[in-house]
Amino acid sequence: MQEKPTFNHQADIVNSAIRFINAWFKQSKTITGELNDFFILPGNKIIDKNVVIARLKGIFGQSDEYVGGRYDIIDADCELFDGGKGMGFVEGVAGFRAVLKNESKIISGPFKLYFALYNGIWKIVNIEFPGFGY
Repeated sequence: MQEKPTFNHQADIVNSAIRFINAWFKQSKTITGELNDFFILPGNKIIDKNVVIARLKGIFGQSDEYVGGRYDIIDADCELFDGGKGMGFVEGVAGFRAVLKNESKIISGPFKLYFALYNGIWKIVNIEFPGFGY
C-alpha cells in the first residue's frame, strides 16, 4: 500500500538537494554527506558511492573555482512505500562559471537529483547535473 507523500518528506529531499547544490558550487567535500552508499543508473546498473566521489573530485579538479552559482528548483515529489522506504526527486535548472586561471566557462542546464528513503533518511541515488557525467 502506498502512502501519499507529506510535506515533511518533500522538505527533506528539497533541503538535501539544496545542501548538495551549495556544496557543488563550493566544490566542498561535504557534498558526500548527501550521497547514498550506491547509485542506481539507467539499465539497472549499480555503482558504488566511491566511484561517484572519485568522479566528483575529477570534475572539481578541472577548475580553480566555481563562481556565480545559481539554481531554481522547479519540482519536487516523493512516494512512500511500505517498510519505511520511498523514492523521490528534485529537479530544476542550475548554472555557474567555472574559472581556471584567466579563463572561464559558463556551465548551465537542467538538473534532476533522484532520492531513496531508507532507514528514515533520504539520500541521493542518481545525479543529473550540469557538468557532471558518469
